[in-house]
Amino acid sequence: MPRPLVVVASSARPATLRLEWFTRWFVAHNTSEMDYHESMSCLTIIQAARDTMSANEKKLADFVLENASLIRDYSSQQIAGSVGVSQSSVVKFSQKLGYKGFTDLKLAVHESVVMHGTSVPAVDRDSGRDSDRPSMAAWLLEKKREALSSVCAINDDATVAMAVKTIETATRVQVIGLGEAELVAKNLAHKLIALGKPVIAESDRDNQLLGVSTLGRADCLILISASGQAAHLIDVAKLAKKSGVVVISITNQWANPLRAIADLRLYSVSSGGRPSDITKLLIAESQQHLVDLFYCSLLERASQKQSLIERNAPKSA
Repeated sequence: MPRPLVVVASSARPATLRLEWFTRWFVAHNTSEMDYHESMSCLTIIQAARDTMSANEKKLADFVLENASLIRDYSSQQIAGSVGVSQSSVVKFSQKLGYKGFTDLKLAVHESVVMHGTSVPAVDRDSGRDSDRPSMAAWLLEKKREALSSVCAINDDATVAMAVKTIETATRVQVIGLGEAELVAKNLAHKLIALGKPVIAESDRDNQLLGVSTLGRADCLILISASGQAAHLIDVAKLAKKSGVVVISITNQWANPLRAIADLRLYSVSSGGRPSDITKLLIAESQQHLVDLFYCSLLERASQKQSLIERNAPKSA
């Protein structure tokens, strides 16, 4: 089983320090380092590690926990000034939690707030919903709204626009998704074909690799994975990069190897724990939202181009 968290930093130091932070928590809860990232949300991780942090790290942890709903609007420099530490201390704090930097930590904290409000996972793994909710329909609608709100919050418009332009201008597009994401990938492929875009969409893994081997600099590869940890997709992405293919990833926002390889990185929601059937549905819902966003944006751009062509066309006598 692959590790649930990969630290992309060049040094092994963050991983070592993270282990020191969590040793007491692992022992107390009879778990392992390999499990902690899947079983706790970002805010829970910070809270669990607080007692083993240095004085400055505790100041940063307290500030993040107390201002979680506002953290998205802060820069590392602003937090450093508010807490009374150096800006590099903010960056190191983020890296010790397994993130590349403060921006990635902000994304994780914001999603925790949007999805959970607290550190409690969005969906109870045992009951699925609280008994006092009026109906399954109302509960599911609420959860879908939360998931869509979260995916909108953690993806900036500029990156989405760049992805849409890349797909639009690509000579060919190959789309690959694994697990539950395979259906989302097929849906995207069908939508792009309907728009007249040449698409490679293979289910067989050997054929996927063969397809990628034919791509070049004018082409685009879209990889969809909830975890970003699948070895096959990582191999596919590396092969594409060697040929100069633009790689677009849709993964969760936690540090993962697929995201690290991609040129354009978009994010679905994450489960905050080992995904149940309901959380898998919500993850797929957020992935599908990005697919629909691609499709609607491409439709709009095609319509605008057609209108421009019609306006500039010579009028018959």
